[in-house]
Amino acid sequence: ASSSGEVRRRNDGSIASVQGMMNYQENGVEKVVTRRDEKGTDQGLEGASWAVTSVELHNARGEALSLDGNGVELRSAPVAETVDYYSQQSIVGTYFPHCEQLIKEASGAAFVKAFDYNVRSAKGEQAGRKLEGGSQIQAPATLVHGDYTLASAPRRFAILGEPPKTNDVLRDTLDGKPLLPEELCREVEAGTKRWGIINVWRPITEEPVQCMPLACVDSSTTSLADLITFEIHYADRIGENYFSRPNPAHRWLFFPSMERTEAMLLKQWDSHGTLAQALSGKSPAAPAGGGDVSTFVLHSAFKDPSSKPDAPDRESIEVRCIVVW
Repeated sequence: ASSSGEVRRRNDGSIASVQGMMNYQENGVEKVVTRRDEKGTDQGLEGASWAVTSVELHNARGEALSLDGNGVELRSAPVAETVDYYSQQSIVGTYFPHCEQLIKEASGAAFVKAFDYNVRSAKGEQAGRKLEGGSQIQAPATLVHGDYTLASAPRRFAILGEPPKTNDVLRDTLDGKPLLPEELCREVEAGTKRWGIINVWRPITEEPVQCMPLACVDSSTTSLADLITFEIHYADRIGENYFSRPNPAHRWLFFPSMERTEAMLLKQWDSHGTLAQALSGKSPAAPAGGGDVSTFVLHSAFKDPSSKPDAPDRESIEVRCIVVW
């Protein structure tokens, strides 16, 4: 193996790991608050104090990762149908069913429904580009975060059990009916069903990802003490994410040169996850195979030191799915 500054390579020339900078929060930060407009732009972060931290990111190709064990896994998942990833109608009508089937196979869940998406491109955001019939394109998110919390994950589930709101991406297809059946909502509320949120992340260009790849913290290396609530005030509601304090135990993973025939699955919430149980004050669930069950995976895009200066812009789509076992 050889090392060239920030890039370590194996004997065959493939990347073993790279050194990258991650935007954590300082240890003393207790809570961060922002106000977010309809374009998805934050109006400053109150209470934030950034801890820019150098971390080693491991090439996870070939590792035996699983959603329950590590919170992330890579799947070969070519999309047979033609999808226009810059059209909301095409994404919802053609790509959503593909994601639902993929998650059913990976998780063994009985019920899977896609409910939201983001398309990301730094140049697309700079140009103010908007999807046909949909939302603004966003740049890759370069801060260490989890998308849902103990408060916001159940709230999101409950909202999907109500008739769709004005800005719901499924408003036109649901015909005023809730995405989730009433009986299912009752069972989840009563605590008799395990449920979660899983994200399908995919590059959408012909070229492999060559800059700003997405990286994840192996969920088995995340602890309760890492987490900071990030409160997002919208016009009509309050959302929550988790930010993270730096933790030398965090094992960062990424998949170099991801192709559009591949999909990264990220656990965003699991009601039976060990952290979810601990956060809610219950004793941790005892997994069948021993060890922890992942609740969510912290993640962030990062500047990859192995990228060439003229590497093409990263374009990607992420689709969030509600899952009930």
